[in-house]
Amino acid sequence: MSESSAEWPAVGLTLRVDGHEYPVPQVWIGDSLLAVLRERLDLDEPRDGCGVGECGACLVTLDGRPAAACLIPAVAAADRDVRSPQDAAFEIARDAVADAGASPCGFCAPALTVAITDLLRRTADPGPAAIREALAGIVCRCAESGRWIEAVARAKEAGIEDAGARPGPGDSGEMPMLVFEAGEPA
Repeated sequence: MSESSAEWPAVGLTLRVDGHEYPVPQVWIGDSLLAVLRERLDLDEPRDGCGVGECGACLVTLDGRPAAACLIPAVAAADRDVRSPQDAAFEIARDAVADAGASPCGFCAPALTVAITDLLRRTADPGPAAIREALAGIVCRCAESGRWIEAVARAKEAGIEDAGARPGPGDSGEMPMLVFEAGEPA
């Protein structure tokens, strides 16, 4: 619960996370989806990075689209399809990130798995520039982008299109609007 939550009314809602429904009887209307996922549902992924949508650590999918969970009010995610990085749909990318050493400390690995899966579902054969652009909103201080490119190649080779997640409603293959601002990965 956030500091100023005493000023906001509480509501009950149901979150559908990774294919399971979770009733959350009291959520302050100002609490983020990230806060509810981590504090109320006890998920350790997505990560809590900056809290203002700039680092990408809290990346999830909301109705099949990448979204920064710290910017989404939990009440806006009620009765929608939320996929955390822990979802089985991201297993191939998770393995590729680990095998490529694309996240040596592991902090950005959950966000990378979501972003890589989304990229490969939108683009069959992305080049290095497309990969850098797709992963640009994720801040990483310990891996170079070459490892990220290798992780994408490994995920593509492993057949990420068979990972099981569904594209969002109305998905026409265009680049989804990311909720966090893009910047060049370190």
